[in-house]
Amino acid sequence: MHADPVIERADVAVSRDDLIRRWNALAANAESPDYSELNQFGELILSPKPTTAHQRVASAIARILTLQHGGEAVTEVSVLTDRGIRIPDVVWMPADRWAACRGQTPLELVPDVCVEVLSPSNTREEIEMKIGAYLRGGAREVIVVGLKGKRDASALGISLSLPPELF
Repeated sequence: MHADPVIERADVAVSRDDLIRRWNALAANAESPDYSELNQFGELILSPKPTTAHQRVASAIARILTLQHGGEAVTEVSVLTDRGIRIPDVVWMPADRWAACRGQTPLELVPDVCVEVLSPSNTREEIEMKIGAYLRGGAREVIVVGLKGKRDASALGISLSLPPELF
């Protein structure tokens, strides 16, 4: 009698440099999936494509952040964290921080503000993991926008008045 082999993953995170190399190799491969992240072990995490409604909310948030605070807000930027390479729906930084990371893919620093727009497939554990990763990486604020557009008060004075027709 012979047993099936047991395949185990070594629970050792790969180095930051290895994550960046893997990310850039995936980006250069035309056959790589469009909506993915890498966890801290360098494993590919696939996500469903965002809906039009989701993208409209993210774009509205980016416009509001830029209008209220200057700098620049961008959607779907890859960010290196202690939990791998993650892609917040929106990030914001002042112009000098953007200048400091010119040409980086993924960004090797976590932006000042990271926004996650919830989707039906998001789990509480996933969002809590991302919030922690962004904050540990240096984000000053993480905003989570729920499916109904509600959110708590901002530590940085950010006011997101999103049009109700987006929800």
